[in-house]
Amino acid sequence: MKNLKSCEWLAEHLNKVHVLDAGIVKPGVKTSYAPSAIIHGAKRFDISGALSDPNTDLPNSMCESTQFQANMRQLGINQTDTVVVYDDMGLFSAARAWWMFKSMGFEQVYVLDGGLPRWQALDLPCVQEYAINQDVGDFVAKPRANYFIDSQQVLRAINNDAILLLDARGTKRFTGEDSEPRENMRSGHIPNSKNLPYQQILNEQGLVKSVEALKTLFANLGVTDQALQFSCGSGVTACILAMAADECGFVNLAVYDGSWSEWGQPSDLPVATGV
Repeated sequence: MKNLKSCEWLAEHLNKVHVLDAGIVKPGVKTSYAPSAIIHGAKRFDISGALSDPNTDLPNSMCESTQFQANMRQLGINQTDTVVVYDDMGLFSAARAWWMFKSMGFEQVYVLDGGLPRWQALDLPCVQEYAINQDVGDFVAKPRANYFIDSQQVLRAINNDAILLLDARGTKRFTGEDSEPRENMRSGHIPNSKNLPYQQILNEQGLVKSVEALKTLFANLGVTDQALQFSCGSGVTACILAMAADECGFVNLAVYDGSWSEWGQPSDLPVATGV
């Protein structure tokens, strides 16, 4: 698959690529991110901190291109380098890092299939500290329009049959049966959106399903040639759906950056419940 690298592949190329830990804590968790181990040579890709927008209270919001570029240079990443991103849950936030790189015009980025759990299951080398970079890279951010979209773009698309929004949250959060993990949020979903919980992208081994299986998931939701928007709790697992759609060859993909952390706040933005 074009957007993934296996743990076996990474083990063979560990000294030839940049490995970035893009893990985050789940919403509602009060402790800091502390993975059980770190892949040998990995550096920290801090979605919720150094790489989030400091000018908003919305969690995990995409930072400005200048901020992204400065951070990637400090990590020693060059324009011609290859980057592999992973997280400590298998596949939760790594695809967000992948999408962020793509939105900045960088193509040589891949998600580690199975993430840290599979790496550990294969007894591959781990450490307890992140690698310290010695050299400044020459990474250049080249922002691409509409990789990340806002609430007004989503609102304008609600009744447009040529655009479909897919929500990566769990089914009961989508229907409004379960309350949100973040405080003071309305329950339900964006009208006319459809639900594809991100866990359905994975097989029983925690690896991404085949392209054929992914195409079936999208077909079952009525996806044909529409432009696709993706949402979740805070724009993180929505990127898993974006990656899966890209694997299937769908184009015109956009992630709603604020997602339910923004839409679910008390406001005039419309909310639907049920299926």
